[in-house]
Amino acid sequence: MTAARGPAVVLPGEDGSRPGMVDPWLADPVAAATVTEVDTVVGRDVAAWWRDPATAPDPVATHLEVVVTGIAGLRSLLARGLQPVVVAGHGVGEYAALVGAGALPLDQVVELVHWRAELLSLAPRPSCAGLAAVLGHDAAAVAREAIAVAGVNGPLCLAALDAPERAVLAGGRAELAHAAEVVRAAGLDLVRLPGRAPCGGPLVQSVSAHLATALADLDWSVPLVPVVPNADAEPTRDPDRLAAALRRHLTAPVLWEATTRALTGLGATSVIEVGATPVLGPFVHQVHPSLPVCLATGPAALTPAEIRGPALAGSLLPT
Repeated sequence: MTAARGPAVVLPGEDGSRPGMVDPWLADPVAAATVTEVDTVVGRDVAAWWRDPATAPDPVATHLEVVVTGIAGLRSLLARGLQPVVVAGHGVGEYAALVGAGALPLDQVVELVHWRAELLSLAPRPSCAGLAAVLGHDAAAVAREAIAVAGVNGPLCLAALDAPERAVLAGGRAELAHAAEVVRAAGLDLVRLPGRAPCGGPLVQSVSAHLATALADLDWSVPLVPVVPNADAEPTRDPDRLAAALRRHLTAPVLWEATTRALTGLGATSVIEVGATPVLGPFVHQVHPSLPVCLATGPAALTPAEIRGPALAGSLLPT
């Protein structure tokens, strides 16, 4: 049997959050109904909450908005006939991918993402620790060199392998400062990611431990298309494997470059990113320069004619 071919959908995480990013989708009844459901779960008008620029520093608001926008946007596209062969999300965007693929219910994920963001306050503050991106040729090798140089001086680890020219380090302020010296000596750049908790390593182990009970209580279903988890980049429709990967999600590095390679292995002939601005598309382009990538910022921003590849039988949403 010939493997199905068609578009992949990717959903950004924390880096893709923008105030008011859900607003363009509210013109679509399917997306608007999703946001209304979230209003009920959260107990407030979330779109009004999110469009307020004052909420930008609040991780609860920003994490929820990027997750719910991903779900609402994907549901809108599905209702218009999009039939992906695979779905993946980066960082907290993995929760949106799991809901969009039908593996987890929306209400449970909204509550979990809300609590997860609150628990990240238990992690070291951004003034003490955080994330920094290594940018340039062979970024992963240079990042590993910085980790080796750090040695026993303090926690420093790979938080994400996003693309050939981007790897992310998590560590304390002093360790990241020392890493900057190694990175710049190699001719690359190290850029701090402002306001980000040091996810992807031991500095958030306490948060992961607090989430364990809630993760164990999730109601899993078999998704209708494979989801590619951040923790292992192994596409699967097995709820047990998806649950195991989600338990490691906060403390394991995001293997996004490997995820991008897995998309084409599953038959992806194009990639659609649901978000306000390109975040994952540039990473995909580094790995697959000839693979078409589209950005869906609202229901009118991507037409079915731009979705390349034959449709996959079935739908991500019940009809």
